[in-house]
Amino acid sequence: MSEGWVRAVVRARALVLVFWAVVAALGVIGAGSLSSRLSTSLDVPGTPSAAANAILARSFHENADGSFTVVVSERHLGTSRQRALRAELSRALAGVGHARVVESHAVAGVWYAVVSTPLDLASAATLTDTLRHRLATDGPAGALLTGPPALQSDLGPVLRADLARGLVVALVAAVLLLALTLGVGAALLVPFVVALATTGASLAVLEVLARHLTISLYAPNLVELVGLGLAVDYALLLVHRLREEATSAPDPTAAVVATMATAGRTVVLSGLVVAVGLAALLVEPVGFVRSLGVAGLVVALAAVASALSLAPALLSLLGPNARRTRTRRVGRGAWIRLARGVLARRRIALAGSLTLLLALASPLLGLHLTPLTLASLPRSMASVRALDLVSSRLGPGVATPLSVVVDTHREGGDATTAQAAARLRLATALSRDREVEIAAVGTRAPFVADSGRYAQIDVVARAAFGSPEVQALVARVRHRLVPAAHFPSGTTVDVGGAPAQGVDFLARVYSSAPLVAATALLVTSLLVGLALSSWVLALLSGALALLSQAAALGITVAVVRLGLGPGAAASAGQVEGWVPVFLFALLLGLSTDYQVFILARVREAFARNGEPDAAVQSALERTGGVVSAAALVMVGALAGLVVGRVAGLSELGLGLAAGVLVDVVVVRGVVLPSALGLLGRRALARPGEPDPPPVPATGDGRGVGPGPAT
Repeated sequence: MSEGWVRAVVRARALVLVFWAVVAALGVIGAGSLSSRLSTSLDVPGTPSAAANAILARSFHENADGSFTVVVSERHLGTSRQRALRAELSRALAGVGHARVVESHAVAGVWYAVVSTPLDLASAATLTDTLRHRLATDGPAGALLTGPPALQSDLGPVLRADLARGLVVALVAAVLLLALTLGVGAALLVPFVVALATTGASLAVLEVLARHLTISLYAPNLVELVGLGLAVDYALLLVHRLREEATSAPDPTAAVVATMATAGRTVVLSGLVVAVGLAALLVEPVGFVRSLGVAGLVVALAAVASALSLAPALLSLLGPNARRTRTRRVGRGAWIRLARGVLARRRIALAGSLTLLLALASPLLGLHLTPLTLASLPRSMASVRALDLVSSRLGPGVATPLSVVVDTHREGGDATTAQAAARLRLATALSRDREVEIAAVGTRAPFVADSGRYAQIDVVARAAFGSPEVQALVARVRHRLVPAAHFPSGTTVDVGGAPAQGVDFLARVYSSAPLVAATALLVTSLLVGLALSSWVLALLSGALALLSQAAALGITVAVVRLGLGPGAAASAGQVEGWVPVFLFALLLGLSTDYQVFILARVREAFARNGEPDAAVQSALERTGGVVSAAALVMVGALAGLVVGRVAGLSELGLGLAAGVLVDVVVVRGVVLPSALGLLGRRALARPGEPDPPPVPATGDGRGVGPGPAT
């Protein structure tokens, strides 16, 4: 990093501190209005379900994302009582966001009505409290409100409460680990100030982006907890290096300059690696996943920005306090003993550790994906209680019906005999399907649009939304039952509703997943190769990151399928479809991030002593403890996601925490040193440069020479 830049930051540190204080304040202010702009929509434009849902909204006034469901439980639901309930509901809806009752049904002591609005999901969610108040004062007695907008509205407070609890867990873990690593003093505050600025800047940018882009409701939790982990990690590594430099630097500013020239450069590289992994998600065609990539990219870049400017300003304030550090008997620590043991049996260590990683990854063979997990939502949510009531009486599929939409492409086209016969054949085949509870068809509204161009068949599945059975049903309807109905030439039949939207969501996410993975791996490897001047190390780093990811996802699948551990992940049953893609992008950056810190020290040690084994021992002895502490801080931050009540975020936190722990214990502890020991000079020598002359090793395994860098 440029010495001129660092000295300029130190000279203007008061201005830098004021700037970041303002940015953090803007983030806190913006966070208050951010939640109302967020969405949980899984809409996938350009898919068959999107086409069907557009017709339903335009011609049947059934807007999937903007529709509520009102549920009433009564014993006697005769025809007159149903009319009275509908009339009461219509009066309660008067003047509320163009809401209207589009259909109602009574089955098994439950009356439920679909209330549609022309609004998108985020806008419709803001009507939830108003609708509940109207129902309580003017609507049917005991009426419950559910549907996508109500679920999103109720989920917001749950996510905020989970975030508050998660931040407490993360901060307690960070304070304990930092106190053990840095001791108690002014230096302990630096990581937390950097973290506050990073998350504040990220939330401020996210609030602006949410005005123009669809951003996931999960984004603030990811930004604050992942941002806390990244910022604390980077600041910890900088403070640790500052203490080393302060022992030999002529003045505090020189120590900061030396710190930023070494550890600062590595922090910037690491932050860019994380950013690149997340930026690869921008090629995703699905807005939900792409928005999470945007949020992650923002927080990674904010962490780099704060490390470049705020961190050196804060480090310069430590002054003489930077020299306070524990003295250790170099070479007697656990890390150098581990390095020596691994290098002494490098082939056995490598084979054994790789076998362990493959065993941890083996549950991937049982991976089942779902677009969203409704069953694990907190039962305390009013909208979930309404869903439970409907599901207990009518089955889990009634809350998320499938809609088969027929487009004849001309007004009155549905009235032809051929169209009516084909629709009846399809409805009959659907009613006989083993996974269909109800297949409803008719010749008038709500089954036929006013223009006569469109018709629909409502299908209620026996299984829950997102289950393998419902996903298979959607595929069967599309590829077998619809063609077998023999609709007249020129007719278009699309399958819509939440189940079909979920299937299209998974298909689109994973159609672009290979491109996301290849882009992230390629660019990350290029950055590492250029920074370390070694393509061998770049390839090694990429391979180890993939192994960490496979093991992490395998552990996640095992926990979800077996119902182990805390948090909503243990009760999910299936992994949410967006989780593996986002996990890959972020964990690729984090795994490479930690490896870069070690590899940079190995290269520097090798440049001094010319001995690969001594370089590995020196690097692990000097950085193993602090990098492991940084990784454990990240695990503490991710624990805030794991213990949450939302399945997707809990699964993501579990996968990330597992990946970081696997990286700390297995990859950096065993696989990396054994692989470097086997590769030797081929990995560490710079291309075109002669090997450094070997330097006699001291008793602790390190060559004689100047202090190493991180």
